[in-house]
Amino acid sequence: MAIIRTRVADDTWVFTSGLYAEVNAGLVVTSEGGILIDTLPFPSETNQIIEFAKRVCPAGIKYVINTISHADHVYGSCLFPDAELIAHEKTREMLQRYGRKSLEEAREHTPELFKVDIRLPKFVFSEGALIRLGDKTVHILHAPGPSPDVCVVHVREEKVLFASDLIMPVPLIATPFSNLDQFRQSLHMLHDFNLESIVQGHGDILLRGEVTSSIDESISYLNHIEELVETLMDEGATKHDLLQHDVEGFGRSRIPLGGLVQNFHQANLLFLWEKSRARRRKEHQAA
Repeated sequence: MAIIRTRVADDTWVFTSGLYAEVNAGLVVTSEGGILIDTLPFPSETNQIIEFAKRVCPAGIKYVINTISHADHVYGSCLFPDAELIAHEKTREMLQRYGRKSLEEAREHTPELFKVDIRLPKFVFSEGALIRLGDKTVHILHAPGPSPDVCVVHVREEKVLFASDLIMPVPLIATPFSNLDQFRQSLHMLHDFNLESIVQGHGDILLRGEVTSSIDESISYLNHIEELVETLMDEGATKHDLLQHDVEGFGRSRIPLGGLVQNFHQANLLFLWEKSRARRRKEHQAA
């Protein structure tokens, strides 16, 4: 299946998977080579990026940035053996701890993944990193929340931000590694950038008129679902009552990502429900 290719600025392209949850990768082209921001989940898709890059970036891909350790963002990294792989130290740590085991499990269902190997980044950082290549400046910033290793990538001259899974059609917190407070802090940080567009980790590209409102709507969503869970808990409601609160009631559309948004939303509600119940039980025992 062909990937979707979108030009978001003069020298910056976005590639969207047609096979898995509309995950996005990006390419910044300079006279001295290219900077690839994430890859796509399957070799057949990442190879389409490689073929395109050969045409528009004859100097080759010099850097590959992993914005998160998730499989759908990193599985193509092994296809760029001559490029320097860059990631946050937490990304390397999580790839070491979980990457190969997850890949082995995925191969049982997806034979194409036998062509994939987990490549560990050698260039790691703790807070941020700066790449200057040709006439482009790319700033990588740690932005935890969905996971402790998430980073965003700001292409300064193009005013484009690759937001990884920090920005999605609905924020996803239903994972063992998420942190709601860090999520909100990282979202607030995005207001510091002067942006023409945001490339979400999954889904459509957000253009200038949507940038500020999308950040604020994500923060609002996280606040409101947390408030909803606490209110329903106080009222003695059930999980059934909780799941009656559709994602559209929080100002989000259920259409993006082929309907996965509603699934993410319900998972978020149940995650917060169990977390609140565990906290309340602990407080009761302590009293």
